[in-house]
Amino acid sequence: MHKKILIVDDEDIVRNYARRALSSRGWAVSEAADGTSALALIEKEDFTAVICDLKMPDMRGEEVIKKIKARRPAVKIIVVTGSFSKLANPIVPGVEVYGFLIKPFGINEIRDIMEKMLKEE
Repeated sequence: MHKKILIVDDEDIVRNYARRALSSRGWAVSEAADGTSALALIEKEDFTAVICDLKMPDMRGEEVIKKIKARRPAVKIIVVTGSFSKLANPIVPGVEVYGFLIKPFGINEIRDIMEKMLKEE
């Protein structure tokens, strides 16, 4: 299985933190600062997983996730949110998400969810 991940978050610090945590474990990491950029990357590249924030300025994360899954149904989605209250079931209606991370998340949290995903493949 290839280990390629897309991090979609409008906060540079979150993307950089996640990239460092995952690239140190051998993941190839791409980044998008908004939904439009994420969708452009999804058209060009095949990712194992997408880590996507729910709150972004150009497009809500739920909309980005639905569009990503429509284009790449096999991609695993990890939702990032700053609030437990956003974790309604389902998180994104009509879309199965693999897991979630609550900001601020730790290095071990992001690594653990990705390693679990690899073991399940």
